[in-house]
Amino acid sequence: MSASTPAHSAERKQNFNPDLNRDVNAELNSTWSTHSAATFAHRVWWSNDVLAPGNAAFTAALEQVHGNCVAFVDSGVAQSWPHLSQKIAGAFAALQPAATSSASQHSSAKVQRNSQPVAGASPVATVAPCLAHVEIIPGGEKCKDGLEWVGRVAKLCFDHGVNRHGAVIAIGGGAVLDAVGFGAAIAHRGVRLIRVPTTTLAQDDSAMGVKCGVNMYNQKNALGCFAVPWAILCDEQFLTTLSIEHWLGGFSEVVKIALLKDGLLFEQIESNAKSITARDMKVAAPILRRSAWLHREHILNGGDPFEVGTARPLDHGHWSAHRLEVLSNFTVAHGHAVSIGIALDACLAVEMRLLEAKVAARIIRLLRSLELPAWHPMLQSRQEIVAGLEQFRQHLGGNFAIPLLSAIGKSHDVTHISHEDFEKATTTLRTLGS
Repeated sequence: MSASTPAHSAERKQNFNPDLNRDVNAELNSTWSTHSAATFAHRVWWSNDVLAPGNAAFTAALEQVHGNCVAFVDSGVAQSWPHLSQKIAGAFAALQPAATSSASQHSSAKVQRNSQPVAGASPVATVAPCLAHVEIIPGGEKCKDGLEWVGRVAKLCFDHGVNRHGAVIAIGGGAVLDAVGFGAAIAHRGVRLIRVPTTTLAQDDSAMGVKCGVNMYNQKNALGCFAVPWAILCDEQFLTTLSIEHWLGGFSEVVKIALLKDGLLFEQIESNAKSITARDMKVAAPILRRSAWLHREHILNGGDPFEVGTARPLDHGHWSAHRLEVLSNFTVAHGHAVSIGIALDACLAVEMRLLEAKVAARIIRLLRSLELPAWHPMLQSRQEIVAGLEQFRQHLGGNFAIPLLSAIGKSHDVTHISHEDFEKATTTLRTLGS
């Protein structure tokens, strides 16, 4: 038996790699190609007082979360809601087995009827979710200035024992959701992220997305990643403490999505502009939710959720908006920059004979009726603004494709904008928008 062992061993080696003596160049020319699709769940709840103990939406969002969690709260939100940290702690306390009561059992029954298991999630909760830490994070673009807060989020996950089955809770505006989401995505190569958007802009647009990032190298969102949030919890209660500037700023994204996708929504905004500026929630809430739905629908069913291609319709008005933000050192808020960018793109579409001039004028009138800007003197710095086109081209992957309107509810991708068209568009916009 022992004498035959080497021969058998040699045979096994030969069978294991029958191409061992194959020409190296031939081996390098072989190709393996597999097309595979990954599934993910994208879950959104709209609820009142979402952090109240036993809230059905909060319970559902954390139903399959186990172990330690950390929460990050936008400093502006913390200032407006001084007892928010205690409220978050109370919401988590209600999830503990010992806290179960008839009221929470009733809430759980509601959750079971309205929630579905998430693909790939553990079917049994071994450890109830527990709040380990609450951190206040600077709001606005300050938290997106470089990697400081991204690193802080990741570090606190390790400091407080948050693993891949735990969760990071981000409570704040779009910038906080971006920075915290990036940190959560790189900790353990992906900790579950629960977004609680607190501004109109975050609720009607940014929270619905699957990307996050920070500003670097003098460019907006230069570094980041794609990471599908574990859950999104929208609570209109948070909108009640917004300044009028932040309240109205988010409606620029509503106008944008209406122009791209829904002419009836555009007309609805026109008819209700006064009620929106008066902060009438009965009127505004359905409009915000429609915008959120349209953004979400495009991301999930538009065929390119992770932006592999070059066409990015949802970035209408954004190439110049991002440039204005950077050039102004972010003193021009994102919502206002998008409003200006929408107005500029409307005038460009006119110059390029895609859109009727009266339609562009109508768009600008709506923006102004919402008390949103349509002009900024920095648009006269043609060279600086046009540099944003080159940055956008690189951001898109080397090819240039900007969505411009052909009608309200319809857009057309253009691959070139001439300096002459830009000059004429800004001249027209200065007259109509200033």
